[in-house]
Amino acid sequence: MPEKGFLMLSDITGYSTYLNESELEHAQSSLTDLLKVLIEHTRSPLTISKLEGDAVFSFASQGSFLGGQTLVETVEITYAAFRKALDLMVLNTTCTCNACRNLPNLDLKFFIHFGEFSIQDLGDFRELVGHDVNMIHRLMKNSIVEATGYKAYAAYTQAVMEALDMQALAENMKPHKESYPDVGEVEMFVQEIGSAWERRKDELRIVVDEKEAVGRSEVELPVPPSILWGYITTPEFRKLMHNSDTQHVDGHSAGRVGADSVFVCAHGDTKVNQRVVDWTPFEEYTTEDETPFGDVCAQVTYRIRETEGGSNLTVLWGRHTGARLPAKMMDLMTPVFVRFMWGRGERQLRAKILQDVEDGERKVFGKIEFGNEMAAQAVQESLKGLGG
Repeated sequence: MPEKGFLMLSDITGYSTYLNESELEHAQSSLTDLLKVLIEHTRSPLTISKLEGDAVFSFASQGSFLGGQTLVETVEITYAAFRKALDLMVLNTTCTCNACRNLPNLDLKFFIHFGEFSIQDLGDFRELVGHDVNMIHRLMKNSIVEATGYKAYAAYTQAVMEALDMQALAENMKPHKESYPDVGEVEMFVQEIGSAWERRKDELRIVVDEKEAVGRSEVELPVPPSILWGYITTPEFRKLMHNSDTQHVDGHSAGRVGADSVFVCAHGDTKVNQRVVDWTPFEEYTTEDETPFGDVCAQVTYRIRETEGGSNLTVLWGRHTGARLPAKMMDLMTPVFVRFMWGRGERQLRAKILQDVEDGERKVFGKIEFGNEMAAQAVQESLKGLGG
């Protein structure tokens, strides 16, 4: 029975030229290492279908991304990992061969589509077939660089934009069209992603130190970090965790939540602002939360760690700042709040997640391991197509 979901190709830019203009022994080693990085960072809910020489082809089920921002951040984090590895290779080599000197010419691009596909189990692997699978591979031949000037980019088809209601996110993307004889015209939105790495590599972190925390909560949940991230950052589900009547976000930037956005948590007529001061997708974020005592506030860090059965969510409450007496009183009250009020909200969120998993709303395909040998084999196979 056909599945509906997301298809992604992560493709190393400049691959063929790099191999043709470099010493093969060093070139193969470098490309194998970069392919390993892509394999390692293609994480649930995405599952790798196969390696295609210079590309990783992966997929995820419908409903696995709770919003468009989660998908965009998945792309950005994968790109950041790739660029970090590439930059370290360039920095740490003293070799003057062409393969090492040409490393800066490599980059990464992504193609993301939403559609139907059938899965054929081939031993330990999953082969995807169908019209939409053929279409996403056609997108690799395009005029995006000529039209946009982007060296590193992510191209989202119109089907993806509609599936995840990404209209607001398209503000910082360029519309683009390609036409192919066998699939017709394809509308896309193209995101420049090189700047995402430049922003991330110099970011300073703001988190609550676990040793200094006045309150702490921990819970195990049966979903991977990328899905749990959606639950704890989306107002619809975040209000369960906070026992609030309503919740919304102020301060979107091009449709995205991030540093300086504010979660507005309403309990009856009382509204509490929780300003985001640190935002590291799928790992942790920190808010600075108001209290009823005027200028008294505290930072709260929400931290996710992957576990064998899903994810661990740890929430840390920092010491309160502001007027000394009210701040001290709030510090003393925090453990009581965590035990009773927060505990109830945590149970509500857990119950919602368990129900969604049971209903099949958050289907995740089992992970298939792609070892180091397979990365090397994929690079070697690609040489045959280049006459190597």
